[in-house]
Amino acid sequence: MCEQGQIVIYIQPKYDVVHKKIVGGESLVRWLHPKFGMIPPFKFITVLEKNNYITRLDYYVWEKTCQLLRYLKDKNGSVLPISVNVSRVNFYTTNLVSNLLKLVEKYNLEPKDLQLEITETVYTEEKQVIYSIISELQEAGFKILMDDFGSGYSSLNMLKDAPIDVLKLDMAFMRNLDNENERNNIIVESIVELSKKLNISVVVEGVESEKQVNFLKSIGAEVIQGYYFSKPIPTDEYEKLIEE
Repeated sequence: MCEQGQIVIYIQPKYDVVHKKIVGGESLVRWLHPKFGMIPPFKFITVLEKNNYITRLDYYVWEKTCQLLRYLKDKNGSVLPISVNVSRVNFYTTNLVSNLLKLVEKYNLEPKDLQLEITETVYTEEKQVIYSIISELQEAGFKILMDDFGSGYSSLNMLKDAPIDVLKLDMAFMRNLDNENERNNIIVESIVELSKKLNISVVVEGVESEKQVNFLKSIGAEVIQGYYFSKPIPTDEYEKLIEE
Protein backbone atom coordinates (compact mmCIF):
# COMPACT_ATOMS: atom_id res chain seq x y z
CA MET A 1 0.00 0.00 0.00
CA CYS A 2 2.44 2.65 1.23
CA GLU A 3 5.34 1.42 -0.90
CA GLN A 4 3.14 1.43 -3.99
CA GLY A 5 2.03 5.01 -3.46
CA GLN A 6 -1.59 4.03 -2.90
CA ILE A 7 -1.78 5.76 0.49
CA VAL A 8 -2.21 9.53 0.28
CA ILE A 9 -2.89 12.18 2.90
CA TYR A 10 -5.69 14.69 2.83
CA ILE A 11 -5.83 17.71 5.13
CA GLN A 12 -8.96 18.86 6.90
CA PRO A 13 -8.52 22.51 7.92
CA LYS A 14 -9.30 23.87 11.37
CA TYR A 15 -10.82 27.35 11.57
CA ASP A 16 -11.05 30.20 14.04
CA VAL A 17 -14.84 30.38 14.43
CA VAL A 18 -14.93 34.13 15.14
CA HIS A 19 -12.60 35.42 12.43
CA LYS A 20 -13.32 32.57 10.01
CA LYS A 21 -9.66 32.08 9.23
CA ILE A 22 -7.68 28.88 8.98
CA VAL A 23 -5.48 28.10 12.00
CA GLY A 24 -4.18 24.64 11.11
CA GLY A 25 -5.22 21.25 9.85
CA GLU A 26 -5.50 17.54 10.52
CA SER A 27 -3.77 14.96 8.36
CA LEU A 28 -6.13 12.17 7.29
CA VAL A 29 -5.34 9.04 5.31
CA ARG A 30 -6.97 7.81 2.10
CA TRP A 31 -6.33 4.62 0.14
CA LEU A 32 -6.29 5.12 -3.62
CA HIS A 33 -6.92 1.53 -4.69
CA PRO A 34 -6.04 0.83 -8.35
CA LYS A 35 -9.25 -1.18 -8.82
CA PHE A 36 -11.77 0.18 -6.28
CA GLY A 37 -10.76 3.84 -6.25
CA MET A 38 -10.85 6.00 -3.12
CA ILE A 39 -11.35 3.96 0.05
CA PRO A 40 -12.05 5.88 3.30
CA PRO A 41 -10.13 4.91 6.46
CA PHE A 42 -13.05 3.39 8.37
CA LYS A 43 -13.06 0.57 5.81
CA PHE A 44 -9.45 -0.51 6.30
CA ILE A 45 -7.96 0.89 9.53
CA THR A 46 -9.49 -1.85 11.71
CA VAL A 47 -8.02 -4.55 9.46
CA LEU A 48 -4.58 -2.93 9.66
CA GLU A 49 -4.80 -2.79 13.46
CA LYS A 50 -5.60 -6.50 13.63
CA ASN A 51 -2.68 -7.32 11.34
CA ASN A 52 -0.22 -5.12 13.29
CA TYR A 53 0.35 -2.97 10.19
CA ILE A 54 -1.01 0.19 11.76
CA THR A 55 2.33 1.41 13.17
CA ARG A 56 3.87 1.37 9.69
CA LEU A 57 0.90 3.29 8.32
CA ASP A 58 1.08 5.81 11.16
CA TYR A 59 4.78 6.45 10.57
CA TYR A 60 4.21 6.83 6.84
CA VAL A 61 1.50 9.45 7.45
CA TRP A 62 3.65 11.26 10.02
CA GLU A 63 6.55 11.46 7.58
CA LYS A 64 4.39 12.61 4.66
CA THR A 65 2.94 15.29 6.94
CA CYS A 66 6.42 16.41 7.98
CA GLN A 67 7.43 16.62 4.32
CA LEU A 68 4.40 18.82 3.65
CA LEU A 69 5.14 21.03 6.66
CA ARG A 70 8.76 21.46 5.53
CA TYR A 71 7.64 22.36 2.01
CA LEU A 72 5.11 24.91 3.27
CA LYS A 73 7.62 26.39 5.72
CA ASP A 74 10.22 26.82 2.99
CA LYS A 75 7.67 28.37 0.66
CA ASN A 76 5.88 30.70 3.10
CA GLY A 77 8.47 31.34 5.81
CA SER A 78 6.18 29.99 8.52
CA VAL A 79 3.70 27.18 8.88
CA LEU A 80 0.38 26.43 10.55
CA PRO A 81 0.44 23.28 12.71
CA ILE A 82 -0.96 20.04 11.32
CA SER A 83 -2.07 17.25 13.63
CA VAL A 84 -1.62 13.53 13.00
CA ASN A 85 -3.31 10.55 14.60
CA VAL A 86 -1.35 8.27 16.91
CA SER A 87 -2.76 4.75 17.21
CA ARG A 88 -2.76 3.04 20.61
CA VAL A 89 -0.40 0.29 19.39
CA ASN A 90 2.43 2.82 19.15
CA PHE A 91 2.44 3.21 22.93
CA TYR A 92 3.28 -0.47 23.41
CA THR A 93 5.32 -1.56 20.39
CA THR A 94 7.47 1.42 19.37
CA ASN A 95 9.75 4.01 20.93
CA LEU A 96 7.15 6.67 20.26
CA VAL A 97 8.94 9.70 21.70
CA SER A 98 12.24 8.91 20.01
CA ASN A 99 10.62 8.16 16.64
CA LEU A 100 8.68 11.41 16.57
CA LEU A 101 11.64 13.52 17.70
CA LYS A 102 13.88 11.98 15.03
CA LEU A 103 11.23 12.70 12.42
CA VAL A 104 10.85 16.40 13.21
CA GLU A 105 14.62 16.76 13.44
CA LYS A 106 15.02 15.05 10.06
CA TYR A 107 12.84 17.74 8.44
CA ASN A 108 14.17 20.59 10.59
CA LEU A 109 10.77 21.27 12.14
CA GLU A 110 9.73 22.22 15.64
CA PRO A 111 7.66 19.71 17.65
CA LYS A 112 4.85 22.29 17.89
CA ASP A 113 4.46 22.13 14.09
CA LEU A 114 3.35 18.48 14.31
CA GLN A 115 0.50 18.06 16.78
CA LEU A 116 -0.53 14.62 18.03
CA GLU A 117 -4.12 13.37 18.21
CA ILE A 118 -4.77 10.51 20.61
CA THR A 119 -8.30 9.14 20.88
CA GLU A 120 -9.89 9.30 24.31
CA THR A 121 -10.16 5.48 24.54
CA VAL A 122 -6.35 5.26 24.80
CA TYR A 123 -6.50 7.30 28.01
CA THR A 124 -8.66 4.65 29.66
CA GLU A 125 -6.06 1.87 29.30
CA GLU A 126 -2.82 1.48 31.28
CA LYS A 127 -2.82 5.01 32.62
CA GLN A 128 0.62 4.93 34.20
CA VAL A 129 2.23 3.86 30.90
CA ILE A 130 0.12 6.08 28.64
CA TYR A 131 0.27 9.21 30.79
CA SER A 132 4.04 8.87 31.25
CA ILE A 133 4.70 8.69 27.49
CA ILE A 134 2.29 11.55 26.74
CA SER A 135 4.01 13.70 29.39
CA GLU A 136 7.37 12.95 27.74
CA LEU A 137 5.96 14.08 24.40
CA GLN A 138 4.69 17.32 25.96
CA GLU A 139 8.07 17.96 27.60
CA ALA A 140 9.67 17.48 24.16
CA GLY A 141 7.41 20.26 22.81
CA PHE A 142 4.58 18.33 21.12
CA LYS A 143 1.00 19.49 21.63
CA ILE A 144 -1.36 16.67 22.59
CA LEU A 145 -4.98 16.59 21.40
CA MET A 146 -7.52 14.23 22.94
CA ASP A 147 -9.61 13.10 19.99
CA ASP A 148 -13.29 12.10 20.03
CA PHE A 149 -13.95 13.42 23.53
CA GLY A 150 -17.48 12.47 24.55
CA SER A 151 -17.76 9.45 22.27
CA GLY A 152 -18.42 7.04 25.11
CA TYR A 153 -15.65 6.85 27.72
CA SER A 154 -15.22 10.40 28.96
CA SER A 155 -15.37 11.42 32.58
CA LEU A 156 -14.51 14.48 34.62
CA ASN A 157 -11.78 12.40 36.26
CA MET A 158 -10.14 12.07 32.87
CA LEU A 159 -10.04 15.86 32.46
CA LYS A 160 -8.62 16.19 35.95
CA ASP A 161 -5.74 13.78 35.40
CA ALA A 162 -5.00 13.41 31.69
CA PRO A 163 -2.00 15.30 30.25
CA ILE A 164 -3.62 17.10 27.29
CA ASP A 165 -3.37 20.49 25.63
CA VAL A 166 -6.42 20.40 23.36
CA LEU A 167 -9.80 18.71 23.66
CA LYS A 168 -11.51 17.66 20.41
CA LEU A 169 -15.23 17.47 21.01
CA ASP A 170 -16.81 14.50 19.23
CA MET A 171 -19.03 15.31 16.24
CA ALA A 172 -22.02 13.55 17.85
CA PHE A 173 -22.58 16.69 19.91
CA MET A 174 -23.18 18.70 16.73
CA ARG A 175 -25.68 16.15 15.41
CA ASN A 176 -27.61 16.36 18.67
CA LEU A 177 -27.56 20.16 18.50
CA ASP A 178 -29.48 19.96 15.23
CA ASN A 179 -32.02 17.71 16.98
CA GLU A 180 -32.86 20.55 19.39
CA ASN A 181 -31.49 18.57 22.33
CA GLU A 182 -31.30 21.17 25.10
CA ARG A 183 -29.34 18.92 27.46
CA ASN A 184 -26.77 18.35 24.72
CA ASN A 185 -26.32 22.11 24.27
CA ILE A 186 -25.87 22.66 28.00
CA ILE A 187 -23.23 19.92 28.09
CA VAL A 188 -21.33 21.43 25.14
CA GLU A 189 -21.38 24.88 26.74
CA SER A 190 -20.23 23.44 30.07
CA ILE A 191 -17.34 21.52 28.46
CA VAL A 192 -16.15 24.66 26.66
CA GLU A 193 -16.35 26.72 29.87
CA LEU A 194 -14.68 24.05 32.01
CA SER A 195 -11.88 23.53 29.50
CA LYS A 196 -11.07 27.22 29.48
CA LYS A 197 -10.81 27.21 33.28
CA LEU A 198 -8.41 24.25 33.00
CA ASN A 199 -6.36 26.07 30.31
CA ILE A 200 -7.27 23.41 27.76
CA SER A 201 -8.16 24.55 24.25
CA VAL A 202 -11.21 23.08 22.50
CA VAL A 203 -11.72 22.08 18.87
CA VAL A 204 -15.29 21.20 17.95
CA GLU A 205 -15.56 18.52 15.25
CA GLY A 206 -18.32 17.85 12.75
CA VAL A 207 -19.51 21.45 12.31
CA GLU A 208 -21.68 21.52 9.20
CA SER A 209 -24.22 24.34 9.48
CA GLU A 210 -24.47 28.06 10.17
CA LYS A 211 -26.77 27.28 13.09
CA GLN A 212 -24.00 25.24 14.71
CA VAL A 213 -21.43 27.94 14.05
CA ASN A 214 -23.62 30.64 15.62
CA PHE A 215 -24.25 28.49 18.68
CA LEU A 216 -20.55 27.78 19.14
CA LYS A 217 -19.69 31.48 18.81
CA SER A 218 -22.35 32.32 21.40
CA ILE A 219 -20.81 29.99 24.01
CA GLY A 220 -17.23 31.14 23.40
CA ALA A 221 -15.91 28.19 21.38
CA GLU A 222 -12.90 29.25 19.34
CA VAL A 223 -11.81 26.55 16.86
CA ILE A 224 -13.99 24.34 14.69
CA GLN A 225 -13.48 21.61 12.13
CA GLY A 226 -16.07 20.31 9.70
CA TYR A 227 -17.75 20.56 6.33
CA TYR A 228 -19.19 24.02 7.05
CA PHE A 229 -15.79 25.48 6.21
CA SER A 230 -14.05 22.61 4.47
CA LYS A 231 -14.09 18.86 3.92
CA PRO A 232 -10.74 17.00 3.87
CA ILE A 233 -8.86 18.17 0.78
CA PRO A 234 -5.74 17.10 -1.16
CA THR A 235 -2.49 18.72 -0.06
CA ASP A 236 -2.24 20.96 -3.12
CA GLU A 237 -5.69 22.41 -2.40
CA TYR A 238 -4.69 22.94 1.24
CA GLU A 239 -1.60 24.79 0.05
CA LYS A 240 -3.74 27.16 -2.04
CA LEU A 241 -6.19 27.61 0.83
CA ILE A 242 -3.61 28.81 3.33
CA GLU A 243 -2.08 31.14 0.75
CA GLU A 244 -5.49 32.76 0.21
